[in-house]
Amino acid sequence: MLGLEEKYAYAVGRVRAVEARLLDRATIERMIDAPDVHSAFKVLEEAGYAHVDSQVKERLPIDEILDEEELKLFRFIQETSPDERLVDLVTLQHDYHNLKVMLKAKIYDVSPVGAISRLGSLSTEAISEALDGDVRALPREFTLALEKAETVHSLRPSPEVIDIVIDREMHEALLKKAQAIGIPFLTEQVRREIDFLNLSIFLRARKMKRDKWLVDHAFVSGGKVDPVKLSYAYEDESPDALMDVLSGTGYEFIARRGLKLVEEGESLSDIERFFAGAVSQSIRQARFVPLGPEPLIGYILAKQQELKTARLVIAGKAAGVSRDSMRERLRDAYV
Repeated sequence: MLGLEEKYAYAVGRVRAVEARLLDRATIERMIDAPDVHSAFKVLEEAGYAHVDSQVKERLPIDEILDEEELKLFRFIQETSPDERLVDLVTLQHDYHNLKVMLKAKIYDVSPVGAISRLGSLSTEAISEALDGDVRALPREFTLALEKAETVHSLRPSPEVIDIVIDREMHEALLKKAQAIGIPFLTEQVRREIDFLNLSIFLRARKMKRDKWLVDHAFVSGGKVDPVKLSYAYEDESPDALMDVLSGTGYEFIARRGLKLVEEGESLSDIERFFAGAVSQSIRQARFVPLGPEPLIGYILAKQQELKTARLVIAGKAAGVSRDSMRERLRDAYV
């Protein structure tokens, strides 16, 4: 029987052939310096994006062209991975996004058109039927997520409540999926992202003086840091309470920095950059492993981060965000 390293030998070979085409710092800088959206997207085209004929390309919105690039990632995983469940880790995020969009659209009587992702594995028909009470076509974990969101929303009606409950369910589902796949690096990566999310929730809620009820419903289980202890620290309100909870986790420095920014009323954007930089560092380490699942996982994460960066730059160009602001936000996000 092949071991884990041998099972991924073909995938590693394929990754080595494509990882050099990931966007580098210089390409992102060229996008940021571009005078407008279409010029920024031209840089992406030169880097290999939008492999469609010119007539079709003229009719496709830029978001759809970026979606096509993510679909290429799906196909790459399917072609190379010995475990097809790795694709689920990517599509799952789009499925939970669509749950949020369609539930809010129903409750608040607005159209979901334009906000729906076409990259999920669930059909919008199945979600719509579940929202009308027929859950037969929807997997149980998604049905439960909808039920929890509706229940919590009934206690405190707001679109934000729907977002935080379904986001929590999504991250816990991602962790369960990673644990079932059984790749230690992947599981640790998801757990680290949960910790980063919880710490970000804690600091932002403290800055905005949000009540404990909302924070408790936002915290995600499964990370290194116990969310129950985080809840007690949030209620305590003293800086020492949070530092005691984080003692020995490796998160002490960034938490101390975050608390200082909250106290001074400053932006928490450099906390987000720290998290992005930590993720990038982890991805780099994975890609240097000679054999095993880590290079494939690292490539998937790097490509997702690349797509996120590309969308942020394109959206920033469309909104008229300054070049300096974009650089500052993306400073530590390069892989």
